[in-house]
Amino acid sequence: MPRKPRIMSPTGIYHVILRSVNQHIIFEDESDYRKFIYILSDCKEKYNIDIYAYCLMDNHVHLLLYSQPDKLSVFFQSLGTRFAIWYNKKYSRSGHLFQDRFYSTIIESDQYFLSVLAYIHNNPVNANVCRHPSEYRWSSFNAYYDAKNPLTNTSFACNVAGSKDSLHKFFANENISSSSYLFDDIGEKKKNFVSDKKAIEIFKDVTNLSSTSDVNKLNKLERNVYIRLLRDKGLTVKQVSRIMDISQATVKRITSWNSKK
Repeated sequence: MPRKPRIMSPTGIYHVILRSVNQHIIFEDESDYRKFIYILSDCKEKYNIDIYAYCLMDNHVHLLLYSQPDKLSVFFQSLGTRFAIWYNKKYSRSGHLFQDRFYSTIIESDQYFLSVLAYIHNNPVNANVCRHPSEYRWSSFNAYYDAKNPLTNTSFACNVAGSKDSLHKFFANENISSSSYLFDDIGEKKKNFVSDKKAIEIFKDVTNLSSTSDVNKLNKLERNVYIRLLRDKGLTVKQVSRIMDISQATVKRITSWNSKK
């Protein structure tokens, strides 16, 4: 079936999510984050894009931005292609890194704009990466508290909220309580919490592989052994699934079988 045409925003503002293929981990070390931000900044200038918020998660990227109708698709094509070429060369891999079609929703009201702004910045908290958005380095949150960040247009959101103080009050109300959401994985105990950054370190230590991109070098028996070891080290099913590039159902099946032996 032919693709449905993308709905264009009458305001020119979109919430866009770039997802990796098969939930493959995109950002493994600091240089990956920095390179993406560098390319994002370059493409932003080239295609006259305004970025109001961004958040780089391990296997996807959130962006809140303004774009002219004829620039949106070419902007993301350039961004994704340039980063994939660099990434594939670095990790000796080939093929697509991001899903072919990026996800976008249109922003048509001030309230929705502010809600998406807060949602994007709260992503690391929801994903158990940190306890407060200010602790996460790879988002635009701290730009709204005067941290140097030329990539982000903060004045627009302040104007939408009425003032910087009003925006800060909105953030304070919207920020998610760590006690309610930080450890919401079923069956996971607080004492066993492992951040995604620590999870990758454990993966490298357990497997002696330099990158999660190298999991395709493992045979099935080796892979299954490492899956059980990673779960024993405290990684969640979701973390193991992303790192090993397999479904959560497969992780559960392998670890469940091991417990019955």
